[in-house]
Amino acid sequence: MIVYVVTARFSTTIQRLIHGLGAEAKGLLSYITYEEMFFERATPLAHHIFTDFDRLSRYELDCAATVALRLQAQAPEVRILNHPLHALERVPLLHKLNMQGINDFAVQRLDTGARPTKYPAFLRAEDGYGGPETGILRSDAEFDDAIAQMQRNGRALKGRIAVGYVGEPDEKGFYRKYGAFNVGGAIVPQHLMRSEQWVVKKNSAAIGPAEAEEELDFIRRNPHADHLANVFRIGGLDFGRVDYGFHQGRLQVYEINSNPSFPDFAKSDGRSERRPLIRERFLSALCAINTPHRRGRVGFPETRPRAHDLHLPRARLPFSLGRYLLDRVTGRAKHSKEER
Repeated sequence: MIVYVVTARFSTTIQRLIHGLGAEAKGLLSYITYEEMFFERATPLAHHIFTDFDRLSRYELDCAATVALRLQAQAPEVRILNHPLHALERVPLLHKLNMQGINDFAVQRLDTGARPTKYPAFLRAEDGYGGPETGILRSDAEFDDAIAQMQRNGRALKGRIAVGYVGEPDEKGFYRKYGAFNVGGAIVPQHLMRSEQWVVKKNSAAIGPAEAEEELDFIRRNPHADHLANVFRIGGLDFGRVDYGFHQGRLQVYEINSNPSFPDFAKSDGRSERRPLIRERFLSALCAINTPHRRGRVGFPETRPRAHDLHLPRARLPFSLGRYLLDRVTGRAKHSKEER
C-alpha cells in the first residue's frame, strides 16, 4: 500500500487520482491528511509519499520528519518518497538549480532587501499556486515601483520573491509550458500547454489538431526524462510534477509541485488520446513503488500541537473521533480535579 500524505484542504488532488484509477487503486493507493496523522499520532505501516510542504508550518514539517524517521526505523522495507528532511521547496530549489548551471535565472527573497541580479523578472508569493503578482519588470526603477505599489496595497514583503524571467514565444507566437510527473523515479509526461500570454495557465483557444498531435508525440517519446530525473534528484523529490520550458534551447525549470493536480482520465476532448497513456504509465510506476511490506500501524511521539496552527481533523477515521472524545473526557476530568 502507498499512503499519500496531504493537507486536508488540498486533498482533492489525490481524491481525483484515486477516483481516476478506479478499482485498480484498491490495495495500491490511499491517503491520510497531516491533520489526521498528527492528531492520531499514528500512520499505516506502508510506503509514504509526503506532499504539500509549502503549506506546512515549521513545526508541522518537524512533525512530518519525525513520522518519516519512525517509519524508517520500524519498517526499513517501506519507501519514503519526498522525505521531509530532504525535499526542497521553491526558493532553495530554484537557487540550487541556478547555482549548478541548470537554470539561467536567479531568485531573491524580497524581505532581505535583495533585488534581481538581472532583468527581466517578476514578483510572486514564495508558496502556493497564485502565480505572478506583477507583470514583467525590466529595470531597477520598475522593480522599485512594483515594491512600492505592493506595499501600498497592504502586501508584506515577507514570503515574497523576485524571480528572473526566461521565456520566449515559439514560431507561432505561443509561450510553451511543459509538465511531467516523477512517480518514484519514473518520469511521466503530462502536457505541453501553449498560450499567447507569458503566464501559461491553460491552453489557448487557438490550439488545434496539429498542436494536439505534437503534445501526444511529446508524451510518447518522453524526450527530457533524463534531464528531469536529475532535476528531481537535486531537489530531493521522488514524487511531484515539474513545470518547465525552454529559453534559447536550454531547459528551464519553473517549479516542482509536490501535490499537483492530476489529469481527468475520463475527460473527452481533442487531447483525449494522451490520457490513457498517462494513466497506464502512472499506474505502472505506482505498482513499482508498492513492493511487499509488513502491515499494521506505526505510532510516534507526541506531535499534536497545542499552541500551533494545526486544525483538528474531520472524523474521516473512527480513530480520529475516538481520540477527540477521549481528549474531551480526560480534559474535563483534569479540570474537575483542579477545581476540587
